[in-house]
Amino acid sequence: MPTLADIVAIPELGLRTLAATASGRQLRWVATSELADPTPYLEGGELLLTTGLVPPDWSVYVDHLVRAGVVAVGFGVGLSSSDVPPELVDAAAREGLGLVAVPEVTPFIAISKAVAELLASEESARIRAALELQQELVRTFLGRGGAGAAFRALARATAGAAALVDGEGAAVTPADFRLGEPGRRALVSLRNGTAQGAATEVDDGGVTVVQPVDPDGDGPFLVLTTRTAPDGLLRAALVTLVALLSLDSRRARAADETDLRLRDRTTRLVLDGNAEAARGLALVMRAEPTIPASVRIVRADGLPAGERGRLAVSRPDILTADGGGDELVAVVTDAQAGDLVDDLRGRGGRVGTGPLLPVGEASLSDAGARTALALTAPGPLQVVTWDDRFRGDVRAALPDPAARVLADQILGDVGDDPVLLDSLYAFLNHLGHWQPAADELGIHRNTLRSRMDRVAAITGRSLDTAAARADLWIAVVAAREDRAAGGARSI
Repeated sequence: MPTLADIVAIPELGLRTLAATASGRQLRWVATSELADPTPYLEGGELLLTTGLVPPDWSVYVDHLVRAGVVAVGFGVGLSSSDVPPELVDAAAREGLGLVAVPEVTPFIAISKAVAELLASEESARIRAALELQQELVRTFLGRGGAGAAFRALARATAGAAALVDGEGAAVTPADFRLGEPGRRALVSLRNGTAQGAATEVDDGGVTVVQPVDPDGDGPFLVLTTRTAPDGLLRAALVTLVALLSLDSRRARAADETDLRLRDRTTRLVLDGNAEAARGLALVMRAEPTIPASVRIVRADGLPAGERGRLAVSRPDILTADGGGDELVAVVTDAQAGDLVDDLRGRGGRVGTGPLLPVGEASLSDAGARTALALTAPGPLQVVTWDDRFRGDVRAALPDPAARVLADQILGDVGDDPVLLDSLYAFLNHLGHWQPAADELGIHRNTLRSRMDRVAAITGRSLDTAAARADLWIAVVAAREDRAAGGARSI
């Protein structure tokens, strides 16, 4: 908006400054009045023109105008007074109210037209600048600079900062942006529904505007910080940038969904034994994951929603598919398996891994992963790996419920006696060698013999036969696992 100095600088008006305005005060319009107190009809920001037709108490007059927010007075000389009254000059200078003398040859309408032209010129310049900013935002966003270049352009235009943040306020781009406390308050108001469309926070540091990119309000969010509140034209530029970000977000989501579908199909080709077709399909994927000669299948459930999407970004080298229900299935190399299992476990998932097999036998590894996952439980058994748990053991074929029933039938009351159970485990684990088993237990070998006689009597099985030892081994392993998991034996 123009200032009093801008109007005085127009030579055709012939205005003469008698009292300067406070620094930076801008004119909104021109008003004319001969009332002793015109303030009921003013809004503030005016240049008030008068001829002093009804001379008031100039000190009171100036006080009223200052309280009403008038910027300056233009006193027309030559009609009611040959010059500006000294009392008016003194009062204006004392209160910081601008005062100019308007020569008799200058009609008041000329001043009104001059101010109107300056306001129109500034408005036209603002509109042109806003359009140029919108064009620059579109051009930079769609160019090689992308969103980062668009944010820099917006920051330059507003002498502030612009960024994209996620739903928690962490910077998406630029990476070094830090959301201040006003921005966090605005973000909270948007996420809890107390603000609609956009949220604005004002503090001593300036103005922060936060606007969601997507209508659902879950993020990401556009953030703009400036010294002054954005006007309607700047907000239009923000809407343009939000529209570009929204379109880009939708395009990215569509690309992500396509990538997930390709990963799902490629994984299923591997599980179906068609490794060559899987390698061909992997070539059209963004990350081009390799299909190794030997694979290990990992299955997991109990994971947060969107876990496959997260893995596609953080581990694009790993193929994943929807395993049915809330399960996830992954094809990994032996080197990748450990990190992936740790990652999934850290996110609360229950994980089962199959054995390492040639890629053509991936379905067998998947069967092992399914068996291992079925045996998982919260706590120590959150992760079950085929290699560590089974190693080819007959126990691998038994789901936990079946194993518990078998243990109950074979062991009887031995399963309720921890001393007998651990003694039997040590004896069988040492292949029936008395002394090593007794040494492990810290007892005399005769004590161990006595305990094994009690086991034989309770179970009705002789520990001298291979068949009995095989049955007892499966049962004692299942019973100890159940005990470690904190389970109770079912009778």
